[in-house]
Amino acid sequence: MKIIIGACASSLLFMSAGAQTSVDGRAIADEQRGNNWLSYGRTYAEHFFSPLMGINDRNVNRLGLSWFLDLPGQRTLEATPLAVDGVLYFSGTYGKVFAVDAKSGQKLWEFDAASGIYRPEIFRFSGSLGGHRGVAFWRGKVYVGVIDGRLFAIDAKTGKPVWNVQTFDEPKGRKAISGAPRVFNGNVIIGHNGDPGARGYVTAYDAESGQLRWRFYTVPGDPDRGFENEALAMAAKTWEGQWWKSGGNGSVWDSIVYDSEFNRVYFGTANSISERSSVSTPPKGDNLFVSSIVAVDADSGKYAWHYQENPRGHWDYDSNMPIVLADLHIGGKPRKALLHAPKNGFFYVIDRTTGKVISAEKFARVTWAERIDLKSGRPIEMPDPPETWPSILGAHSWQPMSFNPATRLVYIPTMNIGSTFTRVKSEGIATILAWDPVAQTKRWEVRHEDSLWNGGTMTTAGNLVFQGTGRGQFVAYSATTGDRLWSFDAGLGIIGTPVSYEIDGVQHISVLVGYGGAVGVLGKRFDYGWRYNEQPRRLLTFALDKQLALPVHRAPRYVVRAADDPTFVIDKEKAAKGSELYESAWCSLCHGPKLENNGSFAPDLRESFLAMNWEAFRSVLRDGSLSRAGMPKYDDLSEHQHYAIFMYVRQRAREAAQTPP
Repeated sequence: MKIIIGACASSLLFMSAGAQTSVDGRAIADEQRGNNWLSYGRTYAEHFFSPLMGINDRNVNRLGLSWFLDLPGQRTLEATPLAVDGVLYFSGTYGKVFAVDAKSGQKLWEFDAASGIYRPEIFRFSGSLGGHRGVAFWRGKVYVGVIDGRLFAIDAKTGKPVWNVQTFDEPKGRKAISGAPRVFNGNVIIGHNGDPGARGYVTAYDAESGQLRWRFYTVPGDPDRGFENEALAMAAKTWEGQWWKSGGNGSVWDSIVYDSEFNRVYFGTANSISERSSVSTPPKGDNLFVSSIVAVDADSGKYAWHYQENPRGHWDYDSNMPIVLADLHIGGKPRKALLHAPKNGFFYVIDRTTGKVISAEKFARVTWAERIDLKSGRPIEMPDPPETWPSILGAHSWQPMSFNPATRLVYIPTMNIGSTFTRVKSEGIATILAWDPVAQTKRWEVRHEDSLWNGGTMTTAGNLVFQGTGRGQFVAYSATTGDRLWSFDAGLGIIGTPVSYEIDGVQHISVLVGYGGAVGVLGKRFDYGWRYNEQPRRLLTFALDKQLALPVHRAPRYVVRAADDPTFVIDKEKAAKGSELYESAWCSLCHGPKLENNGSFAPDLRESFLAMNWEAFRSVLRDGSLSRAGMPKYDDLSEHQHYAIFMYVRQRAREAAQTPP
């Protein structure tokens, strides 16, 4: 555990009088003034909308860099920062937490719970990607769930931990936390991500003490042990075989939304299978509550309703994508709506009173289903299309969409990519899509011709939409027309979501810059030349009439600088075995399929001088000599297997060295 306290004492007075909307000293995430950004989506409804108008479509061309903060040691940066009375709080790789003076950019403290633990099975599974999407704030505490399942409450002034609790029911299971917790009514709620062998759930804890309040499982357990509630007994009737032995998945790894009007929590769940099964011979049941949106009572966790977007968890389409709550006027009457654009390519408007679907239309190319039957709520699936659109990456992933109450439009970061049964197609295009949720139609769309993996959107009352791209451009668009009004070269890809807040009457916009996440395994079309440790990770903050320039940064690089000893003899048989082990041991999650490293998260082993030396290579895999740097050891493999992987690395480096640039 590492704590650094900054010297700017005045900035620690974040509870200054009049600056924070509060009730009995408690931060309220539905603050109307826009001074702060108190929750993941700013308000409980998670519109990712700022009511501030100081920066608007008429003066955004004057926007400039006010300050930046380098974040050495960070890799993937996915988080949406919180802004609380002049202090920014955000998470970095593996869930490390930072507090920064929002006016000066001075770091106040950092808290690194992950530095005190090392669990190879966790780091190999999901933490290896490093992504972490944020923290929560409540009554002077910052809350974060870290990679190994612990939930921490941290004193917001000092950065010191107040309490922590292990949230995993099976701490050694293949699970990890990468999502942001939410806090409401004195409860802090967190989920987790897991493979199909994990059983999904969300858990609520007392925000002051860490005591467990309630837990809701998304998949029924072993019937012989009884079910935790009537909802799971009902869900068990939709499963067949001995599903509980494999867990069932349905994990809640991203979206959790609190509805203060109904005192409910809504969350999306993951699928149950990693590959699509044949539509012509589907399983008998729907496998509840996978690939669903589930509503539970916020105080007790009692089931209220569910809507399953993909029965059986079919087509590998999760429903974890961000949820937005909005009051809409549909069909001549007001509706309490839940808006959702999940992986499967349909935009859903759901009545959050009852959980019944109001409308659902395609917002991207969709071939797996003809339409959604509004009477039953079920998709009318197509019989085994040769190409599936969207791909398993989804038409919309975890990057937040935003809703502007003035334009009444939703701004969705989309990906139009197809796949066959065995692979994701290389063709595709990404866009920022302005979608009318009432008319269920596109209003405008801007194509990102050369960037598929981009950041979430944030919209403002100044008629603006902001988004960062994987190519490193931070862009402002007109919220009504989609016209590009301003851009900034961040020097590295952006996949996080910006926020806006006000200090001393001045509007600011901040965004984290740190390309990574799943791109390391997504293929060459996601390779934008960002390389391990070559471009610094940063927090950027903008305001009107500021003109600070970033230091000169390294340009994207696509040429492999292979480290190879031409006298070394490659054993092709061992290298072939090493190729199999490299994939089965999940080395490709960090170092890329076939060692083609696209995401800049980990070193390109073809360029590694350490990987030229067998003794050093063995020390890393067997002894974990680089474990504190995030490289898991593989002491469960034999020395012969280590050597086979070593030989495969040498073979791929040789091939790269002999390939013309």
